[in-house]
Formats: sequence, structure tokens, C-alpha cells
Amino acid sequence: MGETLATLAFLSAIAMLLSTTTSYGKWLASLTGAFCSLEFLQSPFESIQQPGGSALLVAASMSFLLQYHITKDVSQKTLNGIGGSIILIILLSMFPVDGLQGTIHDYSVFENIRELVISLSIGLLIAQLIVNALSFNKRLSLIIALMVFILVIFGELMQRSPLTIILTSCMMIGYLPILEEKINNRIGSGRGRAIALGVPVLLGIILIFATTYVSITSVSRIGSGYGAIAVALWLTLGATGIGLIGMLLPLLGLDAHPRPEAWGWRYCLALSPIVMALQTDLSGHVLLGIFLAIIISISAPLVLESNPAKGV
Repeated sequence: MGETLATLAFLSAIAMLLSTTTSYGKWLASLTGAFCSLEFLQSPFESIQQPGGSALLVAASMSFLLQYHITKDVSQKTLNGIGGSIILIILLSMFPVDGLQGTIHDYSVFENIRELVISLSIGLLIAQLIVNALSFNKRLSLIIALMVFILVIFGELMQRSPLTIILTSCMMIGYLPILEEKINNRIGSGRGRAIALGVPVLLGIILIFATTYVSITSVSRIGSGYGAIAVALWLTLGATGIGLIGMLLPLLGLDAHPRPEAWGWRYCLALSPIVMALQTDLSGHVLLGIFLAIIISISAPLVLESNPAKGV
């Protein structure tokens, strides 16, 4: 974090994360967005073509949209906590230590504007998906899906690691309410809740390892031998470890869901690739397994609990 304003943005994002322990920090998101915007404005416009320039715009647009929702009384602590964490990871993984440097290539105005629009759109999508996990909007969700499709086709989204991983993980948490709403209306206080919690977790770990191993063997520098097994194990350990920590969230008061431990497992499991992106560029290989583990966790109570009291 060689640039002063970028360093202030980094510290402000940390403050967003820490504000989850207090009732203060309502305007921290706008402060983070302002620092990121000022850092970009004082840099050459063509820095948008670099990961560092893109990171500043993604973080800025995220921050301002999160601030808007905070002023609309959406959970301040949750938005600051998750948003601040993601902004931290974006800045740490994409912004260069020595700051933004001049490019060696000439870019047209159209190319720069295109990158500007793509970066701002990705930031807005990530922020809205975080909000979606708290306050689901079906119509807006369709717009989000359309925008992601457009970015994949025209914005080369799949080649923008770690932004691809971050956006994919946020889509999982942003669209979880669709399935959870359908399932939660059909479960009650059935017997076997411990089994319905433990079995999906075990199956999820197995699926994450299996799909990660199959995916990781396609990476040429790893191959398909013992190295692939070791890497798959480490990635599985990282993802499931974060997911298991999420099962402790009810101890912090996050117990509004019918199955709060299972919800914490799914929520943190979906966010785990973002955290692991700080350490490795291979974290995207766990996404398929995580998706399958989440689906199993959501549907398990209907199968494993006996005589549940179904809602109307």
C-alpha cells in the first residue's frame, strides 16, 4: 500500500470491519469510497487498465452503494463487516505495493471508458448481492443476473481473477434466500436436527474435496499425482474450516434463521473462496464443490428429519 490515499482506504476498510463490534461507523463506507476515488483521480486515467486501478473503482462503487443501503436502515453492522472484509481483500490482492505506475501501452478513450464501466459495474453488483442476502428483491435479482451475463459475454469477467471469485461467491450468498425461503416454510421442529446438520456437513466436505481434486488436475503446474491430492486437501481444509467457524455465528447473536448453525455453515462456506484468494490463485477450484455442499445443506432437513411440523 505505497500510496497515502490507498493506505487510508485500507485503514478505513479495517475500521468498517471493526465497527461490527460497536454502534458507531455509519459513514465509514463513504469514507472508504472517497479515499479510493481520490486515489484513482490523482492517478493517470489509463491506470484503469491495471488491476490496481480497477480495484480502486470496484472498492469505491461498492462502498458508496453499501453506504446508500446503510442510510436506508439495512443492517449497518453486517454491511460494514462483510463489505469491509471484501474491500480489504480486493485492495490487498490487487493493489500493487508500490502504487499505480504508468502503463507502457497506449489505450484509446473507448477502451478506458469500457474498463471504467466494467469496474464500476462489478463493484455495484458485489455490493448489491451482499444486500440481497439480507433483503431479497426478486425483480432486482433478475437484473443482477442479466448484468452478470453481460459482463461474462462482453466484459471478459472470467479472466478477471480474483474479481471473478469474489463475484461468484457473492452470487451464492445473494441468491441463497430463494432456496432458503422455499425450504424454511416446509420445516418445523422435526426430530433428528443434529443428524440433519452433521450429515450434510460431512457430505459437503467430501464433495468439496472430490470436485476440487478433479478440477485441480487440469492445472498444468500441479498435474494429477500426489501434488493434486495435497493441494485439494489444503483447499478443502481452508474452505471447510471457514465454514465450520460460521457455525459459531449464532453465539454472536446471528440466530434469526430456523437453522442458524446450518445457515452459518452455508454463509461462511460461500465466502471462503474470497478469503483464500489472498493466499492462492487456485481458490476458484472449490466453487463447484461449495455450491453442491450448500444445496445439500439447504435440502437436508426435508430428507433427514423425521415427522417435521410443516408450515402452511
